[in-house]
Amino acid sequence: MINRYSTQQFEWLDVTNLTPDEQQLLLEKHQIKQATLTYATDAHERARYSFDLLDNSEMIIFNIPQEDQQHPNRFTISPITFLIKNKTLFSFHTEETADLIEKLKQTLSVANDLPADTFVLRILFNGVQFYHEIIEHLSQQRNQFITKLDQRIQNQQLISLSEIEKSLVYILSGTQTNLLLLKSLNKKHNDLQDNATNQKLLAKISVEAKQAEQMAKISLDVTERLSATSNNLLNNNLNDTMKFLTVWSLVLTIPTIITGFYGMNVALPLTKYPIAWVIICLITLLLMGILLYYLKKHRFI
Repeated sequence: MINRYSTQQFEWLDVTNLTPDEQQLLLEKHQIKQATLTYATDAHERARYSFDLLDNSEMIIFNIPQEDQQHPNRFTISPITFLIKNKTLFSFHTEETADLIEKLKQTLSVANDLPADTFVLRILFNGVQFYHEIIEHLSQQRNQFITKLDQRIQNQQLISLSEIEKSLVYILSGTQTNLLLLKSLNKKHNDLQDNATNQKLLAKISVEAKQAEQMAKISLDVTERLSATSNNLLNNNLNDTMKFLTVWSLVLTIPTIITGFYGMNVALPLTKYPIAWVIICLITLLLMGILLYYLKKHRFI
């Protein structure tokens, strides 16, 4: 699908789920190279910037967070590609990020009189801001788990924590590759001595992107430590349970052995006394107490 928008400065073609006919249209009418189109529609392309001198076109590939519709706390990254050729701007992205692109477009206050490159930088700025929102959202979800550490940890909670950790790995990877893109853009604007507006905007984007990277690193580190702490708590609880079962299995072995002996149909000590049962129980309890004292003295319990 190709959506067309027109501004005072350029024409914008927003491309989603490119069909063969639309691909042919872009190749023939707009003279886009096949290799360029392949890069632009690659769902696994890394963030980068390239300039084709012969084709007189610029390509900016930016990684943007993408939420799993079925799992609200699961995020991956998806590339959105901007291709500026003459006075036409092309954007390529998946259908899953279409809603996000609409939100980013709505946040642009004045876009009708902006040149294409400034318009793209404004979208990148809002895209970096979206990283901040996602990281804060994931951090809040993680903090809710922290309050439950002193309670019984459920498997579903551990799965949710694992999803948060995996999402932060994707987010961190996206911020780092975007920083490489911004580094290339900074070099390009400095070499060409571009207008001051773009340079200031690009500087703001770089600052926000570095901040997003640091936030993602800290949040991922805290999540990993929390995951390790949860595993340690589970292991400690398991050790306590095994220790409890081991101690009481040893203690209860004593009456089992004694009653086993006195259950045999042979002559045994104390069997002739009227209160033999009481004496045997007292001896059993005494031996159990001695064993418990020994285990406690040697810090087995």
